[in-house]
Amino acid sequence: MRSFAPILVAAIAFFALAANGSARPQTTNPTGYFTVHVTVMNKGVRMIPSHAPRGQTAIFLVSNLASSSRVFTLGSKALHRAGNGFVVKLAPNAQKRLLRYLDFRGRLRYWVTQAGKTKAAGVFVIT
Repeated sequence: MRSFAPILVAAIAFFALAANGSARPQTTNPTGYFTVHVTVMNKGVRMIPSHAPRGQTAIFLVSNLASSSRVFTLGSKALHRAGNGFVVKLAPNAQKRLLRYLDFRGRLRYWVTQAGKTKAAGVFVIT
């Protein structure tokens, strides 16, 4: 019976450590959706908020309140292929909803064009 005691103590210690390790929060779990409101107007563009944390899924609600159709672009052509940026054409008083996973860290330029001319520009920052 005495030789069985050290094995029993080791098994109890092992199971106590294993239970403690499995109770930790999952760090790779995404924390939900992050909404970014983009409003295109005749005199410019408003983006609230203008920054987001990396690793979030962002919902871009893009609205065109201008009197004519506009094109909103976020990021460069290389980022569009990678799934981080997008280009959306909006008719007057139209709204589009786009989902993007923010796995890129840095500054993304955005701009609004009408008939090939840039009307407004800014920067969206992913931290």
